[in-house]
Amino acid sequence: MVKPPEDASPRAITDLRAANTSDGVALTWSRPRQYVDGSTLMDLGRFTIERAIADDRQAATTLTTLEVNDRERFRQTRTFRYVDHTATLGSRYLYRVISSTIDGYTSGPSNAVIVQRELPPPNDRANAATPTAR
Repeated sequence: MVKPPEDASPRAITDLRAANTSDGVALTWSRPRQYVDGSTLMDLGRFTIERAIADDRQAATTLTTLEVNDRERFRQTRTFRYVDHTATLGSRYLYRVISSTIDGYTSGPSNAVIVQRELPPPNDRANAATPTAR
């Protein structure tokens, strides 16, 4: 069934989280599961991660794009993770994620998270460096 363009976009991500790690700022979010019309999202293609200096939300630029290649797998990734290794200590950043279908229909921006880049306490550094996509 053909969807009108306004219904072919993924729902916006609502659970973006950020945490400082010894390697940078770790972002995590859940896989979007529905189009804006509520039907099941089957063609997730990529995520665009945007970053801005926290005081200038309008100046968000693309930090990176992550391709999603597990559409045909029985067990798809449920939680995604990206570490911004370029975040400068002491700087405050705003992050958001936009998801897209393989045909290029995009969601609205996710919830915005603001984090000041700092090193985690020494006892948290070992635990924060190893998580992967689940």
